[in-house]
Amino acid sequence: MRRVLFILVLTAAVFTAFAACAAQSERVFTGKINPTDNGEKLLAMLVSLTDPESLEIMMDQIPDDAGSVRDISIFIRGASIGGFRVEKFAIESSFLEMNPPSNWIIGERDSLSVKNALRSNVELVALERDINAALVNYAGGDWSRISVDLKPGRVDAKGHYSSGGLSIFAEVTTRLEIRQGKQIWLKDTSIKINNDDQTDVIRKELAKIQPVVDIGRFPFPVTLAVLDIDENRVVFSTRTLPKPVKGLTYRYTRGS
Repeated sequence: MRRVLFILVLTAAVFTAFAACAAQSERVFTGKINPTDNGEKLLAMLVSLTDPESLEIMMDQIPDDAGSVRDISIFIRGASIGGFRVEKFAIESSFLEMNPPSNWIIGERDSLSVKNALRSNVELVALERDINAALVNYAGGDWSRISVDLKPGRVDAKGHYSSGGLSIFAEVTTRLEIRQGKQIWLKDTSIKINNDDQTDVIRKELAKIQPVVDIGRFPFPVTLAVLDIDENRVVFSTRTLPKPVKGLTYRYTRGS
């Protein structure tokens, strides 16, 4: 009987310890975060900077006091970046070196910096509806009714310009291409003004805005390899997609 009782007590202790470890390895947050360690502080920083619908950080261990972590993955959905909603942003890095957490100030973008990373994989997804919503906010002055219509492999855009009695209806059709793994360029672009092809006339002006996106200053060492456009979304990614890192998990949902 004593042996049976001992085994039962030991089994209960093992399950209790296992449950405690599981609880510590996954933490869930909603609303305001009051960080108690460097992992929670990183979560609070990213939430304050992106105002996401949900955010998940997975790490082999929390960042040390120097700001270093060996393996980390971050998955963000419904982030707001500069007033533009991003459906998905994901990144996975190895041997990430940030500045010390003691310098991080929640809500201040410049207080968090990435000094180095051995390897990074990223994926970014933007929806057509969010692009158009952003255009409504950015359009102003003499421009109105600006919209984007995504097609497989290309982008169609149109807008109306009116000023001083001059009225213009502009249409743009373009493809996008990745160059040097860091830049996004317009390709095979055509422009119509009031239904008249003006591509050759404006070609020099188009050259001035190339590349339209340059991630050369992106703090993570990233080489873009995939650019996919369909009727609903635009996807940019590295050849290898980010995958979840095993270890500690911090989950955040915006809630109501």
